[in-house]
Amino acid sequence: MNVLVDSSVWVDHFKQKNDQLATLLRDHLVVCHPYIVMEVACGTPPNRRAIIEMLGELESTTLATTNEILSMLAGFRLYGRGCGLVDLSLFASVLLTDKVLLWTFDKRLEQVASERNKAYRPLLQS
Repeated sequence: MNVLVDSSVWVDHFKQKNDQLATLLRDHLVVCHPYIVMEVACGTPPNRRAIIEMLGELESTTLATTNEILSMLAGFRLYGRGCGLVDLSLFASVLLTDKVLLWTFDKRLEQVASERNKAYRPLLQS
């Protein structure tokens, strides 16, 4: 199972190394989305150019169209739940991409993904 790692997890990883994310990267299980690359690029990651390049080289999820996102929004009644366009675009991409889960520290997005069994929950570190 591959994992789409949300920018919230990346930002935390840049502040303090996340061993589980490092393991997923080592095992080539991390996929990306152009919006995550852009969100990270809007910030100040360490080794900025190398990080943005690395994210851009990861396998990408299927990109959801506007109509697919609108259909999902209405079909799953996701409006008014505190998730914005980027969040819902990522979630739609996870739904459209085979064998991918979403790892996020955003509580609302994590709840939405959990409801569809699409949330990645790393093991607790000992």
